[in-house]
Amino acid sequence: MREDELFMQGVELMLFGVSTVVIFLSLLVLAIGLASRVIQRFFPEAVPAQPARQGRSPVAPRTSGPTVDAQRSAVIAAAVHQHRKRHRNG
Repeated sequence: MREDELFMQGVELMLFGVSTVVIFLSLLVLAIGLASRVIQRFFPEAVPAQPARQGRSPVAPRTSGPTVDAQRSAVIAAAVHQHRKRHRNG
């Protein structure tokens, strides 16, 4: 085989490979989008009920996330203080 024939075969193989990957990824994106729509339609997330505001508090109460008790809050504050103290002097 001549060099130009080998080069053309290489280009053809490259184009075939690249187009195969592009087609596969496009189908994957479409399949994920379709699955997302199906899941959102048949299994919607429950929206938590928000409690009525009392008073004129400018900060809304947190309705999601874990709560932190007083002891854990003190431990976190002490750890942050110790970390800052070490890195400020060193």
